[in-house]
Amino acid sequence: MAHARLPAFSSDQITSNWLSAILAEAVDINEIQPLSSGYIADVFRVHLKTALTVTDGQSVIVKMASKVPSKRRLANQFNSYQREHQFYKNIASELALNTPQCYYNHFQLAPLSLCLVLEDVSYGLPVSGNQPFPQTKDHVVLQHLAALHKSHWNQGKGLPAFIDNLDQIGASYNTLLRRQPVLSTNLLSNFSLQVIEHYIHQGPPDHPPHPSTLIHVDFKPDNFSLKNDLTVFDWGDYCFGPPTFDLAYFMMHRPARPGLTLERDLYLLKTYHNALLKLGILDYTMERLQEDFREILPLLAYTPLALMDMDSTDASKKRQLSGSLWQLGQMIDRHC
Repeated sequence: MAHARLPAFSSDQITSNWLSAILAEAVDINEIQPLSSGYIADVFRVHLKTALTVTDGQSVIVKMASKVPSKRRLANQFNSYQREHQFYKNIASELALNTPQCYYNHFQLAPLSLCLVLEDVSYGLPVSGNQPFPQTKDHVVLQHLAALHKSHWNQGKGLPAFIDNLDQIGASYNTLLRRQPVLSTNLLSNFSLQVIEHYIHQGPPDHPPHPSTLIHVDFKPDNFSLKNDLTVFDWGDYCFGPPTFDLAYFMMHRPARPGLTLERDLYLLKTYHNALLKLGILDYTMERLQEDFREILPLLAYTPLALMDMDSTDASKKRQLSGSLWQLGQMIDRHC
């Protein structure tokens, strides 16, 4: 059993006494519900018998380092546990963006461990992982995304570098691309595959450096809640990188529906660009944004391919990842 203020390393260590010490109020656990949302961590919703005084909810989220070797390897490859620990310790309170309250934050490198106790911002609210994210909220999301990016625009001191992510991807990208049946299942067209392969072998074209800022890296509706207009969670991959990565990643994870055309894509790009202008980012033209957007698209296939390749990814998640990969292929076909 985990003692007061010590981290819990498994669900059986999440007890009423332990959580009472963490929250500094007496609580009585009703149920511990495993959530299927974590690709590289073990996530639990802890239902309580009475409402908390520290928040308006009757549950909290406990997030731990996974016991599954493939998940731990991927988390370790990108320092995801350490990044999320550092985010809630040093960055969350500075952002002009709603993030969950963090009640407990433990990380240890050796042996590798993570334990977070977070506000449950999704309980009882629409979240993409449970139901389609409303298209009418696209403009809200992009306004908040612009505010996130404005906070560290070309100011990356103390942030992990995007280039470190690229170094980790390395040669494994091409291996993953060949291992997954992206052609036989029509997930990617021949043209999309050629664009991605060219990126893998040649890298992005040379031109003046694109702007960089704090990016979420996993900015998709599964990691949003509509609480307080928009609250964003799952910060284990943040870094200092190109803002168009978040923008394109969001667009490739929107639910497939009729009408996702080039014109709709350009409308979303324009909405984001207008939000940047209103926030005072005046030296980033729409033309340059579109160029950076096109260039980043081939890189985005890596994450779904890597997650589809993990033994711990179940069939339902693989279908969801396949849908995102298909969306990306459509975007490459439209823009490249």
